[in-house]
Amino acid sequence: MSNPHAEAAADVDLCIVGGGIAGLVVAVEASAAGLRTVVLERSARVGGMLAPAAVGDGILVDAGAESFATRTDAVPALIAQLSLPVEIVEPDPTGAWLVVSDEGGAVRRAPLPSRSILGIPADPAAEDVRALVPGATEKILPVPASEPSFHALVADRLGAPLAATIVDTVCRGVYSTPADRLQLSRIHPQLWARFQQSGSLTAAVADLVTTGARPGSAVAGIRGGLWRLADALAARARAQGVMIETETTVAQIDSADSGVTVRTMHGTVRAGALVLATGRAEIDRLTGDGQSAPQAPVHLAIARLHAPALDRHPVGTGALVADAVPGQTKAMTHANAKWEWLDEALPPHEHLVRVSARDAETARFDEESVAADASRITGVSLAPGSIRELRVGRWDAASASGAEPPAPRPGVHLTGAAVAGTGLAAVIPHARAVAADVIAAHALAPAH
Repeated sequence: MSNPHAEAAADVDLCIVGGGIAGLVVAVEASAAGLRTVVLERSARVGGMLAPAAVGDGILVDAGAESFATRTDAVPALIAQLSLPVEIVEPDPTGAWLVVSDEGGAVRRAPLPSRSILGIPADPAAEDVRALVPGATEKILPVPASEPSFHALVADRLGAPLAATIVDTVCRGVYSTPADRLQLSRIHPQLWARFQQSGSLTAAVADLVTTGARPGSAVAGIRGGLWRLADALAARARAQGVMIETETTVAQIDSADSGVTVRTMHGTVRAGALVLATGRAEIDRLTGDGQSAPQAPVHLAIARLHAPALDRHPVGTGALVADAVPGQTKAMTHANAKWEWLDEALPPHEHLVRVSARDAETARFDEESVAADASRITGVSLAPGSIRELRVGRWDAASASGAEPPAPRPGVHLTGAAVAGTGLAAVIPHARAVAADVIAAHALAPAH
């Protein structure tokens, strides 16, 4: 165990600020290559948004992120190559639903279109698309010379109703960001490339679905919780000699061609290279850059309920909720409907639901509001008294945005969701590439 109040070691090859998944990946790969490495983490534990919480009789579940996108093999490849002691599991194939509101205010529930990626359907006339947005068709336009927002790209071609009802709801629920602040090339490069080739969004989706490529919304998890991946990486890092210092705030960094000096509340670290694997606001503070990107906080409540009416899983593995639907919730995961291992761990008729807020700044989750939102989403009447346990938390889940990165500084590298994009499928490859750059630069550096 590391001593969080011990003076951080001086004279290392690599200092990593931020002990989330990106920082841990860099630490494992750099230390495996022989670099003396230290990780400085501001909070009391490493893992970032991969964190556990105990519910019921000590069942450990994910308090933060609980799945990863399978559009790439980034996570399975990392686990296999490092022989990490975790098991990837698939969610229940039933899938999630959308909850929308019509012009009269009536709430409608329907499964997410089965042949779709990020809400874009392969066939706008398919029955499961028409159940949500009747009459959508694609207008074939020239491929834009300059990429617009994801919302504009879809609205111009498939219509504003489909962009608002399906695509924007998916983006807000999955990325905690509206579609008009995202670009397709960042969240699904493969789909963007196919669209550029074909000139048709629906044809690009149909091609990827037909060829067996994983849809952008397809996910997997880890048996026992995604937090176990972060714990396995931290254990591997420590076993390889990485010093992990928690509850350590970095006050200042100074970089020069000869190396980097990191000043913390406990001491000074002198390193050959520095990796900043933090949120964008912290990157800007430490580099002196003034272009802090807007944060996308996540306000999340986890409720354990005794509710036999939920045994039939009325909205599959959960639901994404359109903005027009009343309540505070933008997305609900019926966690034990999604993950078999969790359903087996809970007593009969007990359920675990996770709800995330539309507006993390104003949301106030309590038993009454969570029961009301879950009732509206599922169509099942749930009394506040059915909630046996409620945990509420907040995460600063900043994703990459259009803000310019800080000016390059000697020996300083950036990684993490703030620069790579949201989700492990984006973060892990970026972190591994940064680790490779650091290792290569170290090999070329003069001997100390």
